[in-house]
Amino acid sequence: MSSLDELQALLGEPVGRQPSPDDWNEVEQYVGSALPGDFKTFLNAYGSGAISGELVVFHPRGPSPLLGRMRKTHQTFTERRDRALSFGGSAHVPYPFHPEPGGLISWGRPQW
Repeated sequence: MSSLDELQALLGEPVGRQPSPDDWNEVEQYVGSALPGDFKTFLNAYGSGAISGELVVFHPRGPSPLLGRMRKTHQTFTERRDRALSFGGSAHVPYPFHPEPGGLISWGRPQW
């Protein structure tokens, strides 16, 4: 049983979507790397949305496109980290964000 099959057993059948092979090009170009295939397969099948009311994920062509959210999140958290570092503390933001080398990549968020 594939990972997607296991998720379908938990979440139900996905709504019919027609993903384009080009959906991920801009996102992967921005990240500088291919994203995991199972991540893309899941989002191509289910699209953007909340999973079990806990985790929100975004598809590149969803109502809140992934690339725009990535850019905004990376900018916001980089500014917060830079501010914390300027005051001598980074305990609450210990890792850099993309596009810094080794930076974290935003791909979803908790359901508020």
